[in-house]
Amino acid sequence: MPDDLTKLTALPGVGRKTANVVLSAAFGHQTIVVDTHVLRISRRLGLTKSRDPVKIEYELMEIIPKTSWSDLSLQLIYFGREICDAKKPRCEKCPLFKI
Repeated sequence: MPDDLTKLTALPGVGRKTANVVLSAAFGHQTIVVDTHVLRISRRLGLTKSRDPVKIEYELMEIIPKTSWSDLSLQLIYFGREICDAKKPRCEKCPLFKI
C-alpha cells in the first residue's frame, strides 16, 4: 500500500477522501478528510463558501494548524452525526451556537 496521495488515488476505486483516510489511519499522516459532514459543517461555520471537497480541503489546510488536521476531520464527522445533522440540526445543543 503506497503512502502517497497521488499513488493511492491512482489505484482503482480509491478517491481522494479514501486516500486521505488511509494516509491518516494507516500511516499517521496529517490529512483533512472532506466527507459530507465536513463539507456541510465547514460551510455552516463559515470556514468556507465552497461546495468542492478539494477546495474545502485546501481552505481548511490554510486556517487549521497541520498538527490538528486529522483530529479536526474526525471531530467534524462525529459532530455532524451527533449535533449538526443535515436535515435536523440540534442548534440548541450546539456548543458552537453562541459563537
